[in-house]
Amino acid sequence: MKAVSIVRTKHNARRALLVQYFLMGLVFSSLLSRHPGIIDIYGMSMAQLSLTMFFMSIGSALVMPFYGYLQGKYGCKRLSGMGYVYMSMMPFLAVMPNIIVLYVYCMLYGAMVAITDVSINGNSIIVEHAYKRPIIAMFHALFYVGMCAGASLGILFMSLGVSVFFHLLTISVCALGTFYYIRSFFLKETPSKDNRSGGFRFLLPKGILLLIAFIALFGRIVEGGVSDWSTVYMKSVIEFSENMAPAGLAIYSAFMAFGRFFGDSVRRRYSSPTILLGSCAITALGLIMLVSSLMPWLSIAGLLVSGLGLSCLVPVIYSMAGDQKEVTPAMGLAMVNTVSGTGFLFGPFVIGLIADASSMRVSFLYVLGLVIGMMILTSILRSKKKVEGA
Repeated sequence: MKAVSIVRTKHNARRALLVQYFLMGLVFSSLLSRHPGIIDIYGMSMAQLSLTMFFMSIGSALVMPFYGYLQGKYGCKRLSGMGYVYMSMMPFLAVMPNIIVLYVYCMLYGAMVAITDVSINGNSIIVEHAYKRPIIAMFHALFYVGMCAGASLGILFMSLGVSVFFHLLTISVCALGTFYYIRSFFLKETPSKDNRSGGFRFLLPKGILLLIAFIALFGRIVEGGVSDWSTVYMKSVIEFSENMAPAGLAIYSAFMAFGRFFGDSVRRRYSSPTILLGSCAITALGLIMLVSSLMPWLSIAGLLVSGLGLSCLVPVIYSMAGDQKEVTPAMGLAMVNTVSGTGFLFGPFVIGLIADASSMRVSFLYVLGLVIGMMILTSILRSKKKVEGA
Protein backbone atom coordinates (compact mmCIF):
# COMPACT_ATOMS: atom_id res chain seq x y z
CA MET A 1 0.00 0.00 0.00
CA LYS A 2 1.27 3.49 -0.87
CA ALA A 3 2.17 5.77 1.99
CA VAL A 4 -0.23 8.55 2.82
CA SER A 5 0.53 11.97 4.23
CA ILE A 6 -1.84 12.89 7.05
CA VAL A 7 -2.32 16.66 7.22
CA ARG A 8 -5.16 16.63 9.78
CA THR A 9 -5.51 14.62 12.97
CA LYS A 10 -7.03 11.20 12.51
CA HIS A 11 -9.52 11.81 15.28
CA ASN A 12 -11.04 14.89 13.64
CA ALA A 13 -11.03 13.10 10.29
CA ARG A 14 -12.88 10.15 11.78
CA ARG A 15 -15.54 12.39 13.32
CA ALA A 16 -15.94 14.32 10.07
CA LEU A 17 -16.36 11.13 8.07
CA LEU A 18 -18.96 9.79 10.51
CA VAL A 19 -21.00 12.94 9.92
CA GLN A 20 -20.45 12.73 6.15
CA TYR A 21 -21.69 9.14 5.95
CA PHE A 22 -24.76 10.19 7.91
CA LEU A 23 -25.36 13.02 5.42
CA MET A 24 -25.00 10.72 2.42
CA GLY A 25 -27.50 8.30 3.90
CA LEU A 26 -29.89 11.13 4.73
CA VAL A 27 -29.76 12.51 1.19
CA PHE A 28 -30.09 9.09 -0.44
CA SER A 29 -33.00 7.96 1.72
CA SER A 30 -34.83 11.26 1.33
CA LEU A 31 -34.88 10.73 -2.42
CA LEU A 32 -35.92 7.08 -2.11
CA SER A 33 -38.73 7.93 0.29
CA ARG A 34 -40.28 10.18 -2.39
CA HIS A 35 -40.19 7.63 -5.22
CA PRO A 36 -44.00 7.22 -5.11
CA GLY A 37 -44.32 11.01 -5.37
CA ILE A 38 -41.91 11.13 -8.31
CA ILE A 39 -43.97 8.42 -10.02
CA ASP A 40 -47.02 10.70 -9.67
CA ILE A 41 -45.19 13.85 -10.85
CA TYR A 42 -44.05 12.29 -14.13
CA GLY A 43 -46.85 9.74 -14.55
CA MET A 44 -44.35 6.86 -14.56
CA SER A 45 -44.71 3.12 -14.70
CA MET A 46 -42.44 0.90 -12.62
CA ALA A 47 -40.18 0.37 -15.63
CA GLN A 48 -39.92 4.11 -16.24
CA LEU A 49 -39.01 4.71 -12.60
CA SER A 50 -36.34 2.04 -12.91
CA LEU A 51 -34.91 3.96 -15.87
CA THR A 52 -34.10 6.89 -13.57
CA MET A 53 -31.87 4.51 -11.58
CA PHE A 54 -30.58 3.05 -14.83
CA PHE A 55 -29.39 6.44 -16.09
CA MET A 56 -27.87 7.30 -12.72
CA SER A 57 -25.90 4.07 -13.03
CA ILE A 58 -24.84 4.97 -16.57
CA GLY A 59 -23.38 8.21 -15.25
CA SER A 60 -21.58 6.28 -12.53
CA ALA A 61 -20.26 3.66 -14.95
CA LEU A 62 -18.99 6.26 -17.43
CA VAL A 63 -16.98 8.15 -14.83
CA MET A 64 -15.51 5.19 -12.92
CA PRO A 65 -12.81 4.20 -15.48
CA PHE A 66 -11.44 7.75 -15.22
CA TYR A 67 -11.47 7.87 -11.44
CA GLY A 68 -8.12 6.14 -10.95
CA TYR A 69 -6.42 8.83 -13.03
CA LEU A 70 -8.29 11.67 -11.31
CA GLN A 71 -7.53 10.29 -7.87
CA GLY A 72 -3.86 9.87 -8.73
CA LYS A 73 -3.70 13.48 -9.88
CA TYR A 74 -5.93 15.25 -7.34
CA GLY A 75 -6.44 12.89 -4.38
CA CYS A 76 -9.56 11.87 -2.47
CA LYS A 77 -10.04 15.05 -0.50
CA ARG A 78 -10.16 17.36 -3.52
CA LEU A 79 -12.45 15.02 -5.45
CA SER A 80 -14.84 14.85 -2.51
CA GLY A 81 -15.78 18.42 -3.49
CA MET A 82 -18.14 16.87 -6.04
CA GLY A 83 -20.40 16.41 -3.02
CA TYR A 84 -21.33 20.08 -3.32
CA VAL A 85 -22.57 19.43 -6.85
CA TYR A 86 -24.68 16.34 -6.28
CA MET A 87 -26.27 17.64 -3.08
CA SER A 88 -27.23 20.82 -4.96
CA MET A 89 -28.65 18.83 -7.88
CA MET A 90 -30.97 16.57 -5.85
CA PRO A 91 -34.08 18.81 -5.45
CA PHE A 92 -34.28 19.48 -9.19
CA LEU A 93 -34.93 15.81 -9.88
CA ALA A 94 -38.54 16.67 -9.00
CA VAL A 95 -38.99 19.62 -11.40
CA MET A 96 -37.63 18.52 -14.77
CA PRO A 97 -39.79 19.65 -17.75
CA ASN A 98 -40.29 16.11 -19.04
CA ILE A 99 -39.17 12.55 -18.48
CA ILE A 100 -36.45 12.62 -21.20
CA VAL A 101 -34.73 15.61 -19.60
CA LEU A 102 -35.07 13.84 -16.25
CA TYR A 103 -33.16 10.82 -17.58
CA VAL A 104 -30.30 12.99 -18.87
CA TYR A 105 -30.21 14.85 -15.56
CA CYS A 106 -30.13 11.53 -13.69
CA MET A 107 -27.05 10.50 -15.68
CA LEU A 108 -25.18 13.66 -14.61
CA TYR A 109 -26.40 13.24 -11.05
CA GLY A 110 -25.16 9.65 -10.96
CA ALA A 111 -21.69 10.69 -12.14
CA MET A 112 -21.38 13.26 -9.35
CA VAL A 113 -22.63 10.81 -6.73
CA ALA A 114 -20.13 8.17 -7.90
CA ILE A 115 -17.10 10.46 -7.66
CA THR A 116 -18.15 11.66 -4.21
CA ASP A 117 -18.92 8.14 -2.99
CA VAL A 118 -15.58 6.62 -4.01
CA SER A 119 -13.56 9.57 -2.74
CA ILE A 120 -15.29 9.42 0.67
CA ASN A 121 -14.84 5.64 0.88
CA GLY A 122 -11.20 6.02 -0.16
CA ASN A 123 -10.70 8.56 2.61
CA SER A 124 -12.29 6.21 5.12
CA ILE A 125 -9.79 3.49 4.24
CA ILE A 126 -6.94 5.98 4.69
CA VAL A 127 -8.30 6.78 8.16
CA GLU A 128 -8.63 3.08 8.96
CA HIS A 129 -4.99 2.56 8.02
CA ALA A 130 -4.08 5.49 10.28
CA TYR A 131 -5.92 3.81 13.18
CA LYS A 132 -4.40 0.40 12.34
CA ARG A 133 -7.62 -1.40 13.25
CA PRO A 134 -11.01 -2.02 11.58
CA ILE A 135 -13.27 1.04 11.76
CA ILE A 136 -14.95 1.15 8.33
CA ALA A 137 -18.12 -0.66 9.43
CA MET A 138 -18.82 2.19 11.87
CA PHE A 139 -18.74 4.70 8.99
CA HIS A 140 -21.20 2.63 6.99
CA ALA A 141 -23.37 2.24 10.09
CA LEU A 142 -23.77 6.01 10.17
CA PHE A 143 -24.80 5.91 6.50
CA TYR A 144 -27.76 3.77 7.47
CA VAL A 145 -28.53 5.84 10.54
CA GLY A 146 -28.81 8.68 8.03
CA MET A 147 -31.03 6.53 5.82
CA CYS A 148 -33.29 5.73 8.75
CA ALA A 149 -33.49 9.44 9.59
CA GLY A 150 -34.22 10.29 5.95
CA ALA A 151 -37.02 7.72 5.71
CA SER A 152 -38.52 8.94 9.00
CA LEU A 153 -38.36 12.55 7.83
CA GLY A 154 -39.98 11.42 4.59
CA ILE A 155 -42.94 10.12 6.57
CA LEU A 156 -43.11 13.45 8.45
CA PHE A 157 -42.87 15.66 5.33
CA MET A 158 -45.50 13.61 3.49
CA SER A 159 -47.82 13.63 6.50
CA LEU A 160 -47.51 17.44 6.56
CA GLY A 161 -48.26 17.62 2.83
CA VAL A 162 -44.87 19.08 1.85
CA SER A 163 -44.15 18.79 -1.89
CA VAL A 164 -41.35 16.58 -3.19
CA PHE A 165 -39.30 19.58 -4.35
CA PHE A 166 -39.43 21.50 -1.05
CA HIS A 167 -38.77 18.34 0.93
CA LEU A 168 -35.63 17.57 -1.09
CA LEU A 169 -34.58 21.25 -1.11
CA THR A 170 -34.71 21.40 2.70
CA ILE A 171 -32.54 18.28 3.02
CA SER A 172 -30.14 19.58 0.37
CA VAL A 173 -29.58 22.95 2.06
CA CYS A 174 -28.96 21.34 5.46
CA ALA A 175 -26.56 18.78 3.98
CA LEU A 176 -24.60 21.40 2.03
CA GLY A 177 -24.08 23.60 5.07
CA THR A 178 -22.82 20.70 7.17
CA PHE A 179 -20.60 19.35 4.38
CA TYR A 180 -18.95 22.75 3.98
CA TYR A 181 -17.91 22.70 7.65
CA ILE A 182 -16.69 19.11 7.97
CA ARG A 183 -14.83 18.72 4.67
CA SER A 184 -11.77 20.61 5.94
CA PHE A 185 -11.12 17.78 8.41
CA PHE A 186 -10.81 15.03 5.78
CA LEU A 187 -7.36 13.49 5.43
CA LYS A 188 -5.29 14.33 2.39
CA GLU A 189 -3.14 11.62 0.87
CA THR A 190 -0.06 12.23 -1.25
CA PRO A 191 -0.57 10.46 -4.60
CA SER A 192 2.39 8.38 -5.70
CA LYS A 193 4.72 9.66 -8.41
CA ASP A 194 3.59 6.85 -10.70
CA ASN A 195 -0.02 7.97 -10.43
CA ARG A 196 0.80 11.63 -10.96
CA SER A 197 3.16 11.31 -13.91
CA GLY A 198 1.90 8.32 -15.82
CA GLY A 199 -0.91 10.10 -17.68
CA PHE A 200 -4.36 8.65 -18.19
CA ARG A 201 -4.70 4.90 -17.79
CA PHE A 202 -7.89 2.89 -18.17
CA LEU A 203 -7.67 0.84 -14.97
CA LEU A 204 -9.43 -2.49 -14.63
CA PRO A 205 -9.14 -5.02 -11.78
CA LYS A 206 -7.46 -8.37 -12.23
CA GLY A 207 -6.80 -11.49 -10.17
CA ILE A 208 -8.44 -11.52 -6.74
CA LEU A 209 -9.44 -7.88 -7.17
CA LEU A 210 -11.54 -8.91 -10.19
CA LEU A 211 -13.29 -11.59 -8.13
CA ILE A 212 -13.94 -9.03 -5.39
CA ALA A 213 -15.35 -6.73 -8.08
CA PHE A 214 -17.94 -9.30 -9.16
CA ILE A 215 -18.93 -9.99 -5.56
CA ALA A 216 -19.32 -6.22 -5.18
CA LEU A 217 -21.42 -6.16 -8.36
CA PHE A 218 -23.91 -8.67 -6.97
CA GLY A 219 -23.82 -7.04 -3.55
CA ARG A 220 -24.57 -3.58 -4.92
CA ILE A 221 -27.51 -4.86 -6.94
CA VAL A 222 -28.94 -6.66 -3.91
CA GLU A 223 -28.43 -3.79 -1.47
CA GLY A 224 -29.55 -1.23 -4.02
CA GLY A 225 -32.55 -3.34 -5.00
CA VAL A 226 -33.82 -3.59 -1.43
CA SER A 227 -33.09 0.08 -0.68
CA ASP A 228 -34.44 1.48 -3.96
CA TRP A 229 -37.59 -0.60 -4.17
CA SER A 230 -38.65 -1.27 -0.57
CA THR A 231 -40.84 1.86 -0.40
CA VAL A 232 -42.56 1.01 -3.69
CA TYR A 233 -42.90 -2.63 -2.55
CA MET A 234 -44.62 -1.63 0.68
CA LYS A 235 -47.04 0.64 -1.20
CA SER A 236 -47.87 -1.59 -4.18
CA VAL A 237 -47.67 -5.08 -2.64
CA ILE A 238 -48.40 -4.64 1.08
CA GLU A 239 -50.72 -1.69 0.28
CA PHE A 240 -49.36 0.79 2.82
CA SER A 241 -50.45 4.40 2.33
CA GLU A 242 -47.96 6.67 0.55
CA ASN A 243 -46.96 8.50 3.72
CA MET A 244 -46.38 5.23 5.62
CA ALA A 245 -44.69 3.33 2.76
CA PRO A 246 -41.16 4.49 3.83
CA ALA A 247 -41.65 2.65 7.16
CA GLY A 248 -40.16 -0.50 5.63
CA LEU A 249 -37.12 1.44 4.44
CA ALA A 250 -36.74 2.97 7.91
CA ILE A 251 -36.79 -0.47 9.59
CA TYR A 252 -34.39 -1.91 7.01
CA SER A 253 -32.01 1.05 7.44
CA ALA A 254 -32.17 0.90 11.23
CA PHE A 255 -31.06 -2.73 11.29
CA MET A 256 -28.43 -2.13 8.61
CA ALA A 257 -27.01 0.47 11.00
CA PHE A 258 -27.41 -1.85 14.00
CA GLY A 259 -25.45 -4.62 12.27
CA ARG A 260 -22.72 -2.25 11.16
CA PHE A 261 -22.17 -0.90 14.65
CA PHE A 262 -20.94 -4.40 15.52
CA GLY A 263 -19.31 -5.00 12.13
CA ASP A 264 -15.79 -3.98 13.13
CA SER A 265 -15.73 -6.39 16.08
CA VAL A 266 -16.98 -9.16 13.78
CA ARG A 267 -14.20 -8.35 11.29
CA ARG A 268 -11.62 -8.73 14.05
CA ARG A 269 -12.84 -12.26 14.82
CA TYR A 270 -13.57 -13.77 11.41
CA SER A 271 -12.05 -13.72 7.93
CA SER A 272 -13.65 -11.55 5.26
CA PRO A 273 -14.89 -14.48 3.10
CA THR A 274 -16.48 -16.11 6.17
CA ILE A 275 -18.31 -12.88 7.02
CA LEU A 276 -19.51 -12.55 3.42
CA LEU A 277 -20.89 -16.11 3.40
CA GLY A 278 -22.74 -15.51 6.68
CA SER A 279 -24.11 -12.22 5.37
CA CYS A 280 -25.43 -13.91 2.23
CA ALA A 281 -27.18 -16.66 4.23
CA ILE A 282 -28.93 -14.18 6.53
CA THR A 283 -29.91 -11.93 3.59
CA ALA A 284 -31.39 -14.89 1.72
CA LEU A 285 -33.51 -15.75 4.76
CA GLY A 286 -34.79 -12.18 5.00
CA LEU A 287 -35.74 -12.03 1.31
CA ILE A 288 -37.57 -15.34 1.58
CA MET A 289 -39.58 -13.93 4.49
CA LEU A 290 -40.31 -10.75 2.51
CA VAL A 291 -41.71 -12.43 -0.61
CA SER A 292 -43.39 -15.44 1.02
CA SER A 293 -46.36 -13.59 2.52
CA LEU A 294 -48.52 -10.49 2.18
CA MET A 295 -48.74 -10.08 5.94
CA PRO A 296 -47.30 -6.66 6.89
CA TRP A 297 -45.51 -7.92 10.00
CA LEU A 298 -43.72 -10.67 8.07
CA SER A 299 -42.69 -8.26 5.32
CA ILE A 300 -41.30 -5.84 7.89
CA ALA A 301 -39.50 -8.74 9.58
CA GLY A 302 -38.05 -9.75 6.22
CA LEU A 303 -36.66 -6.26 5.67
CA LEU A 304 -35.29 -6.30 9.22
CA VAL A 305 -33.43 -9.59 8.67
CA SER A 306 -32.25 -8.49 5.21
CA GLY A 307 -30.83 -5.35 6.79
CA LEU A 308 -28.89 -7.37 9.34
CA GLY A 309 -27.59 -9.71 6.63
CA LEU A 310 -26.45 -6.94 4.31
CA SER A 311 -25.02 -4.77 7.08
CA CYS A 312 -21.42 -5.99 6.90
CA LEU A 313 -21.32 -6.65 3.16
CA VAL A 314 -20.10 -3.31 1.79
CA PRO A 315 -17.59 -2.53 4.58
CA VAL A 316 -15.93 -5.91 4.08
CA ILE A 317 -15.86 -5.65 0.28
CA TYR A 318 -14.55 -2.08 0.33
CA SER A 319 -11.91 -2.94 2.90
CA MET A 320 -10.73 -5.90 0.82
CA ALA A 321 -10.63 -3.75 -2.33
CA GLY A 322 -8.71 -0.97 -0.59
CA ASP A 323 -6.22 -3.33 1.05
CA GLN A 324 -4.56 -4.59 -2.12
CA LYS A 325 -0.82 -3.92 -2.11
CA GLU A 326 -0.54 -2.97 -5.78
CA VAL A 327 -2.83 0.09 -5.65
CA THR A 328 -3.86 2.96 -3.38
CA PRO A 329 -7.13 2.49 -1.43
CA ALA A 330 -9.18 4.83 -3.63
CA MET A 331 -7.76 3.33 -6.84
CA GLY A 332 -8.64 -0.18 -5.64
CA LEU A 333 -12.19 0.99 -4.95
CA ALA A 334 -12.40 2.72 -8.32
CA MET A 335 -11.29 -0.40 -10.19
CA VAL A 336 -13.80 -2.55 -8.30
CA ASN A 337 -16.54 0.01 -8.98
CA THR A 338 -15.67 0.03 -12.69
CA VAL A 339 -16.99 -3.54 -12.83
CA SER A 340 -19.69 -3.36 -10.16
CA GLY A 341 -20.96 0.01 -11.39
CA THR A 342 -21.18 -1.16 -15.00
CA GLY A 343 -23.09 -4.30 -14.08
CA PHE A 344 -25.25 -2.29 -11.66
CA LEU A 345 -26.74 -0.63 -14.75
CA PHE A 346 -29.02 -3.61 -15.16
CA GLY A 347 -30.06 -4.16 -11.55
CA PRO A 348 -32.77 -1.54 -10.93
CA PHE A 349 -33.85 -1.66 -14.58
CA VAL A 350 -34.41 -5.43 -14.54
CA ILE A 351 -36.28 -5.19 -11.23
CA GLY A 352 -38.60 -2.59 -12.79
CA LEU A 353 -39.14 -4.66 -15.94
CA ILE A 354 -39.96 -7.79 -13.93
CA ALA A 355 -42.35 -5.78 -11.74
CA ASP A 356 -44.12 -4.41 -14.81
CA ALA A 357 -44.32 -7.81 -16.50
CA SER A 358 -45.29 -9.77 -13.39
CA SER A 359 -45.14 -8.28 -9.90
CA MET A 360 -42.81 -6.69 -7.37
CA ARG A 361 -42.79 -9.96 -5.43
CA VAL A 362 -41.40 -11.83 -8.45
CA SER A 363 -38.78 -9.12 -9.01
CA PHE A 364 -37.48 -9.71 -5.48
CA LEU A 365 -36.99 -13.37 -6.36
CA TYR A 366 -34.47 -12.09 -8.91
CA VAL A 367 -32.70 -10.30 -6.06
CA LEU A 368 -32.71 -13.54 -4.06
CA GLY A 369 -31.07 -15.33 -7.00
CA LEU A 370 -28.26 -12.77 -6.97
CA VAL A 371 -27.65 -13.48 -3.28
CA ILE A 372 -27.18 -17.15 -4.13
CA GLY A 373 -24.78 -16.19 -6.93
CA MET A 374 -22.82 -14.06 -4.48
CA MET A 375 -22.50 -17.03 -2.12
CA ILE A 376 -20.96 -19.08 -4.94
CA LEU A 377 -18.44 -16.36 -5.81
CA THR A 378 -17.54 -15.89 -2.15
CA SER A 379 -16.91 -19.62 -1.79
CA ILE A 380 -14.46 -19.39 -4.72
CA LEU A 381 -12.75 -16.39 -3.11
CA ARG A 382 -12.47 -18.26 0.18
CA SER A 383 -10.80 -21.20 -1.58
CA LYS A 384 -8.32 -18.88 -3.33
CA LYS A 385 -7.47 -17.17 -0.04
CA LYS A 386 -6.78 -20.55 1.58
CA VAL A 387 -4.48 -21.53 -1.31
CA GLU A 388 -2.59 -18.21 -1.03
CA GLY A 389 -2.31 -18.66 2.73
CA ALA A 390 -0.91 -22.11 2.24
